[in-house]
Amino acid sequence: SISAEELGSAMKKLGYPLNKSAVRNILIKVDKDGSGQVDFDEFREFFRFVPDASLANIMNVWLDGTPIDCGSDLSPPVISPSVPWYYALFGGLGGIVSRCMTAPLEKIKLDAQTTGSRNSLVSELRNTYRTLGVRGLYAGNFANCCRVFPYAGIVTYCYLTGLKYMPTISNGDPMEPVYRGSVAALSGMTGQLVTYPIDAVRLRLTVAPERYHGILNCGLTIVREEGIRALYKGLNPTLFCVVPFLACQMITADTLKARCAINDIEVTPLRMLVIGGTAGLLAQTMVYPMDVLRRRMQAGVQTPHNSSSSKAALSEHTTVALRQIFQREGVRSLFAGIIPSYMKIFPAVAIAMTTTKTLIGVSLNYKKHGWNRA
Repeated sequence: SISAEELGSAMKKLGYPLNKSAVRNILIKVDKDGSGQVDFDEFREFFRFVPDASLANIMNVWLDGTPIDCGSDLSPPVISPSVPWYYALFGGLGGIVSRCMTAPLEKIKLDAQTTGSRNSLVSELRNTYRTLGVRGLYAGNFANCCRVFPYAGIVTYCYLTGLKYMPTISNGDPMEPVYRGSVAALSGMTGQLVTYPIDAVRLRLTVAPERYHGILNCGLTIVREEGIRALYKGLNPTLFCVVPFLACQMITADTLKARCAINDIEVTPLRMLVIGGTAGLLAQTMVYPMDVLRRRMQAGVQTPHNSSSSKAALSEHTTVALRQIFQREGVRSLFAGIIPSYMKIFPAVAIAMTTTKTLIGVSLNYKKHGWNRA
């Protein structure tokens, strides 16, 4: 059998310096009889899907907690309380690389959401390139990347702190998914509240790059012309989006992984890509009308068809504003830009996962071969 002390010592030698609480949380996952130790049968059952039975691979499965980043700012990069802190750092870097690689699709999506444009993706990309050049395709991306680490840090801190007060942490309560989802949702809402002005500035820089000269100039211009409240336009629909988005994403991912386990299917990186992409796609579809509404509010636009008319004023109340868009522009406008949104999900997940896993692998390899010699 394996005790918590023996597990902690083994993981430390492999480059996973976890504290006693984190080791105990891992032990709970495997210790089915609650004895405080892992016997051979429990160990074999938990790791029977590991193709290469090396200790390093077993620890990677045990720690399985790197975040799935589907490229949406609604999805907080929540990590497991059992993983080292630098997993969050590498996850953030993976998110930045992912956003840089998919920035042109994000630009076209935001333009469609704020204007109701129904032009084809190729046409929009061509028009943006002709009028604004290559830089136009990446308008607002720097601000988007600047938000990754503050948002990730706030969400992760709130999530891990919140888990300490959940009963599942100490006794393996079967309600763990509900507790975990609730804490993740509250953490995501907290992250949105604190970093929302950065997202509002990012949206303005993306849809009207010729009007502003950088992040600071954009923020100051918005406050000077529209007041500080303008930095929080669309906050209500954003907060309404976070809970259903997270619930749908987490339940879908957990269900698909559970189905793989039931059918003795190994969760390979490719299957994890499919799981993460599918979860992100369903979650994005579920909240997309709210996403369109919050972008309209952030951009300060009314309706694209008659913005000069007083009748076109978009209400600040979420349900009323949704009804206005639906009545004036039809249901299609509530899904404007969804095609580029779909197109970026799987590449975003793949790029973020690959980057994160590569950085983790390099770090572990350097610890094993470089730091030991030092």
